[in-house]
Amino acid sequence: MELATLSNNRMQLHFHAGQQSAWDSLARFVAVVAGTQGGKTSFLPHWLYREIQKRGPGDYLFVTPTFPLLELKALPEFLNVFSRWLQLGRYVASPRRVFRFSDAGAQRTFGKRFDPRTSPETRVIFGYATDPESLESATAKAAVLDEAGQNKFRVGSWEAVLRRLSLAQGRVLITTSVYALNWLKSRIYDPFKAGDKDFDVIQFESVMNPNFPQAEFERARKDLPAWKFNMQYRGMF
Repeated sequence: MELATLSNNRMQLHFHAGQQSAWDSLARFVAVVAGTQGGKTSFLPHWLYREIQKRGPGDYLFVTPTFPLLELKALPEFLNVFSRWLQLGRYVASPRRVFRFSDAGAQRTFGKRFDPRTSPETRVIFGYATDPESLESATAKAAVLDEAGQNKFRVGSWEAVLRRLSLAQGRVLITTSVYALNWLKSRIYDPFKAGDKDFDVIQFESVMNPNFPQAEFERARKDLPAWKFNMQYRGMF
């Protein structure tokens, strides 16, 4: 099943239950902590575009642990939605990786709220968490963080993202599998479990994705230690 299809020039979204829970969440900090190939990265561009529509022209952040990881999966998923499907603008890789909305793309996104004479430029700025300083130059309205549970995604980068969002009190979507007991647990999961309404954590297994083979899920359950299977295929700490 495709996550999105076009019908009468309109994008139709087909979320599974885990993705739908993240879509419906009203928390400021939403974390999708799920099994491998559960449909995490492909969900990011759709959530980000809705947030851009709501928040208006300006800068937005797309952060991955490293640039190679960005180029392997997250960037193709992003460009498939923002460039190929929605035709919102153009991605440039130098001197900084940025997607810039065209005037036509901004007009379709914001409607009457967009005036090219007075509206700020709308950009999606790509950063990498290995170097927190790479995130320090933007004032952003929302952010998406892919595979933020990896050890290469430093807590300093999480703190840098929060600083960039502070003026707008922008929302964050995190999508990741479980890799370790790091800041993702102490800064996101633990406050959520304690009842902090700023945080929402949606956890689901790989097989929540209807395209994930049940036989492969069962093979992993048989072959792996229970703790590793729960982390990698069930999104459990």
